[in-house]
Amino acid sequence: MKSDTKSDMINIRQQTDRSNEEYRRSMEEALRAAQVANDAKTKFLSEMSHDIRTPMNAIVGMTDIALNYIDDRARVEDCLKKIRTASGHLMSLLNEVLDMSRIESGRLTLDREEFQLADFIHGILIVIQPQAEKKDIRFHLELGEIFSENFIGDPIRLQQIFLNVLSNAVKYTESGGEVWMRLGQRKDGKNKICLMLEVQDTGIGMSPEFLEHLFDPFERERNTTFSRIEGTGLGMSITKKLVDMMQGDITVDSRQGEGTTFRIRLMLDRAEKKNGIKREALAGKRVLILQGAKEKLTKLPEMLQKLGMKADVASCGMEAIDLINEADIAGMDYFALLTSDRLEDLEISLLLPEICARKGKDFPVLLLSESDWSEVEYLLKQAGVTAFVPLPLFESRLAETLYSYTEEGKKEQEQAAGVQRKLHVNSHILLVEDNELNREIAVEILKTTGARIDTASDGREAVEKVTASQEFYYNLILMDIQMPVMDGLEATRRIRALKRADASSVNIVAMTANAFAEDRKKSIEAGMNAHITKPLDVEQVLDCLDKWGGRE
Repeated sequence: MKSDTKSDMINIRQQTDRSNEEYRRSMEEALRAAQVANDAKTKFLSEMSHDIRTPMNAIVGMTDIALNYIDDRARVEDCLKKIRTASGHLMSLLNEVLDMSRIESGRLTLDREEFQLADFIHGILIVIQPQAEKKDIRFHLELGEIFSENFIGDPIRLQQIFLNVLSNAVKYTESGGEVWMRLGQRKDGKNKICLMLEVQDTGIGMSPEFLEHLFDPFERERNTTFSRIEGTGLGMSITKKLVDMMQGDITVDSRQGEGTTFRIRLMLDRAEKKNGIKREALAGKRVLILQGAKEKLTKLPEMLQKLGMKADVASCGMEAIDLINEADIAGMDYFALLTSDRLEDLEISLLLPEICARKGKDFPVLLLSESDWSEVEYLLKQAGVTAFVPLPLFESRLAETLYSYTEEGKKEQEQAAGVQRKLHVNSHILLVEDNELNREIAVEILKTTGARIDTASDGREAVEKVTASQEFYYNLILMDIQMPVMDGLEATRRIRALKRADASSVNIVAMTANAFAEDRKKSIEAGMNAHITKPLDVEQVLDCLDKWGGRE
């Protein structure tokens, strides 16, 4: 019996020793992991200090230069453009840090809103193509089969995924290299689409060691050729988290010196097709296509045929003139001209005035281009372009634009004209903003509408001004969220609780730098009607006033 007891005690002691040893090893491993994570964050903060100071130095320095040359318009304009570029870079750095913080704390959520694939892809291209051209990199876009053009999802986060991967492809590809963006779709049930993105480059590639940590936070590849590429080292980690949140997956193949290929699959909900156009209004109409860069418009005749339209194709400017002359002689009228922005024989800006002189000022001339329309709009409108259709070409966008020039489309536009922006000379707005500069900017924007504007510098002052005003005096309150004395959420709750007839009906809109979905949710729960974000966008503010500003 004593022997058994002794044996049991020995076994217990051995188990205890093993448990203690396992505990010791696990604690050592946890300590090492914590130390590695701490070292990574320390290195990250050190590098971020440099990366944040770089654009800040540009902003401060260019501001000083602009002030010193205040009477030199060209010099000041150059400084302002550089300030805008630097501030955009700084904003992207800060956004990545904030995104990572919210992801790690589980506070990042996805929005759900309708968006069109045509707008989304064009927005991607006008960012990426200039980056590629600046480095003399050939950029290729290849579209596979497209089953749906309208989706419900978070287009901002989706854009973040695309731009993170594409920008890295351009960033790590040397001059003279190539980048491919391939996009396709696969049906997944009745209302689901699998969006498939492949980004391939001929860049420097990644080492096998770095590939293992590609999606870890705070990691940046070190390379002698690209030793000073700036960034947080958070982009790919954020990308991976966003892809996971969208029920997708991301894979990467890379070889040093040979390039990298990313493949991403994302699940998106289809949105119902908008019934905005009557396709029979387009049936039988004949258009003239001026192809120019033929590889860009090869699908155009097929798309027009699906719309029930007829098309003649000219390969150059002189051929287009000949076809217009022949049509006039035959008594056949073209409904519109669809043209590329680059022709083989002459400048489009020289050809279009000649065509418009023959066909009249009301003849629709549609420009099909990958360019940023805002950069060429003034020149080409003067030449005769009446509408812009972004490439790559999507059937829905083409149909919508053509339909707007039919008799039915024109009538609908006339009916909608009454909904356009008006002056708000009878509106009273209370602007609540603690930052004096931000308050000045918002007042200048709002003044253009003719509205009468009162201001408050914190939430308590806002409540006092509403309390002291006549009932229904204010029809819109623009409310900052983070303020001293009383924040915007508490101020909203107190206004809603006031014993007055307009307490529940006055429109209150959050105007804040808190731009995430959970922030919007808090605003609505506090009693606000809507939520607009800073930095303030003029059109966004005016749209808000049109919707919530009240009396016209």
